Amino acid sequence: MKIKITSYNIQYGVGQDSIYDPARTVAALLGQDIVCLQEVSTNWRDCNRDNQPQLLAAELNLFMAYAPAFEVDASTRDSSGQVTNIRRGFGNMVLSRWPILYSRAHSLPRPCVPVAQKFFPRVELPRVALETVVDVDGTPLRLISVHLSHLPGQQRVAQIEKLKQLVATLPEEAPLWDSDRSIATWSEERVAPPVTASSLILGDFNFEPDSSDYHLMVTNNKGQVAGLIDSWVASDSRGPIETTCIENDGRPSRLDYMFATEGLGQKIRTAEVDHSSKASDHFPLRFVLDLQDSL
Repeated sequence: MKIKITSYNIQYGVGQDSIYDPARTVAALLGQDIVCLQEVSTNWRDCNRDNQPQLLAAELNLFMAYAPAFEVDASTRDSSGQVTNIRRGFGNMVLSRWPILYSRAHSLPRPCVPVAQKFFPRVELPRVALETVVDVDGTPLRLISVHLSHLPGQQRVAQIEKLKQLVATLPEEAPLWDSDRSIATWSEERVAPPVTASSLILGDFNFEPDSSDYHLMVTNNKGQVAGLIDSWVASDSRGPIETTCIENDGRPSRLDYMFATEGLGQKIRTAEVDHSSKASDHFPLRFVLDLQDSL
């Protein structure tokens, strides 16, 4: 079975023309089997107060999991004192044509690091890795949607090390809940979803392929944490242009990737960047994964 997978930092639906238009985001994702998104917002003033996870899932008719990296209060109280609870959030998302068996949000570390005055933007937001396992017609597939720090230095290094540790330790975890249905009443008698050995990590990593951060991502650290495979490099066929983003200064860069553990890295058939979409400052990064063999 060949699966079409896209990673896309949607810049909360604001395109290269600085116009908010979620319909363009939807158009860029049509026909995809699994999508990992970053910079998805809820209840932002500049985004029409849209709940983007619900909006995108409904328009694409796909299963959805969403994890805000943070939420802040946007609630209201009317003249009678009645509170309407609203949370304004910003985070990562996974969409799938198959059910998402479970999802978990892993907060990424944010060590305080000095930043040069000339660096833009100097503000840093919390970051999250959204872990999901998708049931692809009976085959469990783990995908982790991530968005790493744009700040240079130790903060992103700490986040990379956390991701690699997750990939190495998740297969060793106990089941999410006890398999004895008679005592796991809260699970509504469902069997615990499988803890898979393989992972795909997709998203905006905010580093270039010639950087020390990239090297750290693909290097095995003394056998303790996994080195990962760049799916663009591992693919059987790939497009000629690797640019995935237009920087604030207009410079093209490659910041978006799909990294894979070894078993999945051997199943990447094609890789390409869709430069036709102008719905974000990033471009959709697309792969075809062949799951003909079991994981």
